[in-house]
Amino acid sequence: MAAETAFPRLFEPYERGRLQLANRLVVLPHGTSMVSEGGITEDDIAYYEARARSGPALIITGASIVADSSAVRTRKLVEPYNEAVLEGLRQRVDVIHAHGVKVVGQIIHLGRETIGSEFETAPLAPSFLRSPRDPYGPQVLDEAGIAEIIEAFGVSAANLERTGHDGVEIHGAHGYLVAQFLSPATNRRSDRWGGSLDHRLRFLRAVIDSIRRHCSDAFWLGLRLSASEEIADGLEVPDTAAIAKAVAADGGVDYLSITMGTRGLYVKDATAPPATAARAAGIIREACGLPVIVGQRINTPQVAEAVLAAGQADFVGMARAFIADPDWATHAAQGRPERIRPCLGLNQDCRSFSPHLHCAANPRAGRERTVEFAHPVRAAKARRIAVIGGGPAGLEAARGAALRGHAVAVFESSDGLGGQFLYAASLPHRSELRRLIDYLQAELRCLEVTVHLGRRIDEAADLGAPFDAAVVAVGAAANALDEEWRAPHVASWFELLEQGAPPPRGAARALVVDDGSAFWWTYGVAEALVQAGWRVRVATPSAAIAAAIPTESVGPLLARLGRGGTEYSVLTALDAVTADGAALVNVASGEAVDWPCELVVVQTGRASRGELLPRLRAGGIEAHAIGDCVAPRRVSHALLEGQRVALRL
Repeated sequence: MAAETAFPRLFEPYERGRLQLANRLVVLPHGTSMVSEGGITEDDIAYYEARARSGPALIITGASIVADSSAVRTRKLVEPYNEAVLEGLRQRVDVIHAHGVKVVGQIIHLGRETIGSEFETAPLAPSFLRSPRDPYGPQVLDEAGIAEIIEAFGVSAANLERTGHDGVEIHGAHGYLVAQFLSPATNRRSDRWGGSLDHRLRFLRAVIDSIRRHCSDAFWLGLRLSASEEIADGLEVPDTAAIAKAVAADGGVDYLSITMGTRGLYVKDATAPPATAARAAGIIREACGLPVIVGQRINTPQVAEAVLAAGQADFVGMARAFIADPDWATHAAQGRPERIRPCLGLNQDCRSFSPHLHCAANPRAGRERTVEFAHPVRAAKARRIAVIGGGPAGLEAARGAALRGHAVAVFESSDGLGGQFLYAASLPHRSELRRLIDYLQAELRCLEVTVHLGRRIDEAADLGAPFDAAVVAVGAAANALDEEWRAPHVASWFELLEQGAPPPRGAARALVVDDGSAFWWTYGVAEALVQAGWRVRVATPSAAIAAAIPTESVGPLLARLGRGGTEYSVLTALDAVTADGAALVNVASGEAVDWPCELVVVQTGRASRGELLPRLRAGGIEAHAIGDCVAPRRVSHALLEGQRVALRL
């Protein structure tokens, strides 16, 4: 078959010991937050079935807590120790197994990490060290507490076996409780549970023994480890290799899942290199001899095949790639990687859980049971549809309408497709955004959608042919600078996007003035200036820096800006432009300060282009507006509205 030629290693079966898997593809654990009262919902089951349908070898479900001492107030984490939730877990396993896919349940105790939620009890940890992500310190575990949690791991594992899971995975990575015992950064104990590596390993070994006591010999046991915790005094690759070697010698573990980072650092965004953890995984695999799964920034079959070919892992795992396209495995198996809807590494909707998992690139993720998305069907009658605007919203609408059997034509006023999304992709470290436009263009070619470039549409007559309906997706326009701010040394953020960062002059001081939106449009421009050699200060009326940028992206962004010497003024707005710079004002105190600089860049925001919709309707054509021309927002809104209008035409 095509897959055997295109990606032979990716679809090669695997058999060793207890592990028998149809191929080398693993859906890595990730929470859906489609949980109620500690139990999974029908939405969660539908989500996993959509991913199982395409045929990965194994799905490792999102982390389930092993005890109520790790429960959050919302009870949005699965509780496998709770008898009331087990039937739902069994139903999910049965649905996944029906597609020939194995299921492993990951189990966890959060320890001192509250994951941004409220606990009903004090968080627990091996040592009294406050997590840098939380405002208060934990309760130190005593012998009785340690024994209770060790037993809880075994009980939860046994319950997963009772519900039909093929195995269980201990979450020993990312700075949660098992990792807190393993790491010298978080374990400062001087008793038998701390100190030397052998002592710090004792808790993990006891958890493994507990699971083996409670479960049958046929039940798989995996272990997830951070190769490098990426924190001061934390575990590094040689430490984790030693842990893996010791665990392998003990003989209780069937496989390792290797990752990088701790909470807030481990969900690598588009700025991280492909296959971020693969080299480390290869070192650990060689050290211990256990089968190894590796993930993080593996989102194309080509990258996955290369990791396997290099001998860095036995399996490749993905979470966000399967969120973005549940049919990832099908497209790869058919040798059609260009049909895979790409994960863009934005970490926006998949990490905000509002109220549960969604995806910026795939509007159907988390909406598998929403009627209009669950069963899209061909239109009862084919219509001629004009899509006006070739940005993400318009291209998604054109794709969806063509899939339903409509005859679709796209009209774009410029000489290329992509719209302002291409400006976003031109920002430093954001070039991967182009993959979405490449994918949508390829889809339109496959669906034989007609594309007219350089065709501006101002009224119905400009379409040049009769259409049954039009979809307006002409986007938004950057607001102009206020007249009071115009000066030779002042530019708008959009002028820098169009023209690029100017070369530094004078003392090379640049002031970037945010409007409070605190998103990539501002901070990407700031980074472009840093790369061009400017010394940048960002002024924002917000009380926080980059508040609208996803948590896992803020750290790498601020690190890059910090290496360039960027400084910040919060609660600060532009008051006036002066001859030698700008006058700033503290929005809380009213205090004013002059800031000398050679360049001022102002975030002016965007305004929707709403004039075309009423003109088309006045010309007698059915017309719908989507995306930024309705209101300037994010790509997730554009794609959602594009799909939604296509399903309604």
